[in-house]
Amino acid sequence: MIIKSTNMIRKYFSGVFVLGSFVLILSACGKKDSNSPGVEFMPDMYRSPSVEVYNINPMYADSMGSRLPVAGTIPRGFMPYPYSNDTAGYATAGRELKNPIALTSEVLKEGEELYGKFCVNCHGASGGGDGLVSTKLPGAPPAYSGALKNLPEGKIFHTMTFGKGLMGSHASQLTQEERWKLVHYVQKLQHINDAPAADSTKTAMAKSAEENKKK
Repeated sequence: MIIKSTNMIRKYFSGVFVLGSFVLILSACGKKDSNSPGVEFMPDMYRSPSVEVYNINPMYADSMGSRLPVAGTIPRGFMPYPYSNDTAGYATAGRELKNPIALTSEVLKEGEELYGKFCVNCHGASGGGDGLVSTKLPGAPPAYSGALKNLPEGKIFHTMTFGKGLMGSHASQLTQEERWKLVHYVQKLQHINDAPAADSTKTAMAKSAEENKKK
């Protein structure tokens, strides 16, 4: 009796296996479209449930997949710039904005490298407004050591950020940190023609030597 029941169970599972195999074979045959992948038994393995960029998002009433940032938030690594792109903002930046980066020889060197990449073509190597591109412009840029000699650091940074006159904005090309380093180098060019300050020690020694000769 037990042997008979076991045989029946074996026949049952054998029949299920044969029937299942037959169904699978049929599902793989008779495709009308040669490019069709056939029946998808587990479509979630093929179709990503995530909402793709710029696609319709049914979670929102307007179905827009791209959303505006949450009010009051800023992108990672971005520092808001509070001064407006107009005459008032330019003047206010000149009065209030100060360079947050300390001046060091390394910073000045980095500023010089940035100047050579982004500024020298118009402003010239010494900041005299005699760059190769300046000859093609309606008017050459003012010399840093001339008309722009007393331009404050805030206005220099503001101009790099928004642009001014024929100069376009460099905010998309230079980070805020890079612009401030560049400000340091521009300030060096503002005083490039200044006479070197007299060495007080050498002056005192020369004066003492002269007095000793008289004695």
